[in-house]
Amino acid sequence: MNNVTAIEQGVEASLVDLLNILGRTADAMVAIDAQLRIIAWNEAATKLLGYSSEDALGKPCHEILQWRNRCGDTLCDGSCRSASASARDEIIETCEVLGRSATNRTLWLTASTIVLPPELQHQCRLVHLIREVALSPALEQVIVERLQGWSPDTGQANSRLDVLTPREREVLELLAEGLDGPGIAQRLFVSPATVRNHIQHILAKLEVHSRVEAVALALRGD
Repeated sequence: MNNVTAIEQGVEASLVDLLNILGRTADAMVAIDAQLRIIAWNEAATKLLGYSSEDALGKPCHEILQWRNRCGDTLCDGSCRSASASARDEIIETCEVLGRSATNRTLWLTASTIVLPPELQHQCRLVHLIREVALSPALEQVIVERLQGWSPDTGQANSRLDVLTPREREVLELLAEGLDGPGIAQRLFVSPATVRNHIQHILAKLEVHSRVEAVALALRGD
């Protein structure tokens, strides 16, 4: 997949090459400079967050990302601990956050953060690699209460699931258990690409826009 990275003007050539490499991923890639402005943005970021590169480049990162924790407390603001001087040589743990898309849709995300080497930090402090988590916190309690004993083959599921093949139902059940794509691939002994194809077919057949909506439909029990 040709995942083009848009980069702010004035970035040094050596850094441009690195950001282009980091941007060739299915994950959203957002690079942030020492002033906490977005200086690089790939196509996957546009697909996930809804902002074009023109909308995002040069903007303060907290205005675009708007990250919060499970309790709704702001994590992403004008003073970022990940970009602080004390964190420059640290390995920052991957974290799960609540974000918001350009269309005001709440997103449950996992973010890995790369701290660049000191010689590059005057232009680029951090690179975030972001992906959507299969389930949102709002569904966790539903999973606990309703998943026990539920099976896509018992007839308890919504009749709309009848359009799915047995394998697609199996994938949907594993999504409901909280597994992500690689986890499902490992469980079913198939490739991650095969799992992605199954998930795309599930979303299309159920006429929903996200994995969360598909799981919610499956657990509704109508």
